[in-house]
Amino acid sequence: MAGAKKRINSTGRKRINRESIDIRLLTGPPGQPLQAKASLDLAALGFPGSATVAIEAYHRSSGMRFDCGTIDALAIPVMVLDQIDQGGNILFRVKVVDNDNEQGKLLGSAERIQPRSDDADEGRRSLFPVHYRDLGAEVWKVEIVHGAKPSLIINSRMTGFSHRLQDNPLVQGLLLPAALRIVLEHITRGGDTGDEDEDEPGWVDDWLRYCKAEFGADDPAGLDEEQKHEWVEDIIRRFCDQKAFIKKIARMEEQHG
Repeated sequence: MAGAKKRINSTGRKRINRESIDIRLLTGPPGQPLQAKASLDLAALGFPGSATVAIEAYHRSSGMRFDCGTIDALAIPVMVLDQIDQGGNILFRVKVVDNDNEQGKLLGSAERIQPRSDDADEGRRSLFPVHYRDLGAEVWKVEIVHGAKPSLIINSRMTGFSHRLQDNPLVQGLLLPAALRIVLEHITRGGDTGDEDEDEPGWVDDWLRYCKAEFGADDPAGLDEEQKHEWVEDIIRRFCDQKAFIKKIARMEEQHG
């Protein structure tokens, strides 16, 4: 159940790899709080069977904690996120805490876990995850917060929009280049990478590898402001050429003309 956070001694903790964690958000009707379900595979990681397990959900300054039993007797509840800000990318952390020798000592943790993206194929890690949230009157936004990769947030009140985003080149052409530009400009400004942990790769490195592989764009570090602007615009042009939005829109109009 949800409760207040406890003070934990983290000395000597193990890292829980992301392959051991699967968290998915359950989107309900607009206006209702999100729910999340999780599965954890912790048995082979060497923790004492009596160690307690907890999952914490958070977004910006809001947070909740859910007790999940012990390593030997996991009891993971469906997490009702009714105390979490619903308008952005909700993150999770998993903690394993000693319950015997040194009560309260943090034995292991996984930080900044993003739930499976609403657009992600099974087993695929999305570079730019898409989430559907109740944004009130706002149609969409890009969210870049400390400790997480950028996310494209779409208003869940727009029934059927996920289908149009997947299949309609006009919607894609209006939305995706604009969202991409926001992230690229953030990178050129040297904004927060979300890399709080030396052992956890930052999302900017992933994006720079993508820009190099897909568009031949080198790291913009060291460029002056005009060159950085051109770096962004060149990637946007190449992205639009690659996706062929104009040709696809013309073809769609011919088919429905």
